[in-house]
Amino acid sequence: MAGLVAPKISPLRLGDLEDGNSDELMPGDTEDRRRFAGPTVKGRDLSGITFSECELAGWEVRDAVFTESAFLETRITALFATGFRASRSTFRQVEVDDARIGAVELMDSKLRSVVFTDVRLGFVNLRGAGLTDVIFRGCMLDGIDAGDATLNRVSFEDCTAGEIDVTRAKLQHVDLRGLQVERIRGLEGIAGATMSHLQAVGLAEVFAAHLGITITD
Repeated sequence: MAGLVAPKISPLRLGDLEDGNSDELMPGDTEDRRRFAGPTVKGRDLSGITFSECELAGWEVRDAVFTESAFLETRITALFATGFRASRSTFRQVEVDDARIGAVELMDSKLRSVVFTDVRLGFVNLRGAGLTDVIFRGCMLDGIDAGDATLNRVSFEDCTAGEIDVTRAKLQHVDLRGLQVERIRGLEGIAGATMSHLQAVGLAEVFAAHLGITITD
């Protein structure tokens, strides 16, 4: 479609990685070119930690905190988390595959060149976050709070969501055609998104109510 710019994703290439010990991870650490496989991270504060060119595989996360952390050129696979608390964090050139996460807290975080594939997410809090070049593929999301967020070149492919809140959001080149969504809140923030004709028809009553239009037979 003319005018719609797709996300620009840089390929992630990780070479040979050194095995890391997750028990030794501490807040504020910087981990480079390591693979952390299969740990259970429960009740730990890992705020400010940086993973650079790492792979996090098969993690089970319960009541852990990753506030103000950085995930750079990193692959996250088979993550299971009751909640993922990473507000004010940075995600740059990250792949998240086959994850199951209850609640995701990414308030005021920055995501650039990030791909989520086959991820099941509960409530995703992106309030105040900045997303640039982000793709959701084959994802199921219960709800997305993108209030006050800035989204640029973000697309959804074969995804479903119960609700999306775009109150006071700023959208540019956001492709919603691959997102089956039940409810949209803050309709004034949907400007800058691209939807299919079928989606627009399905949400006609929502748009009419927002504009104060009464629809009758």
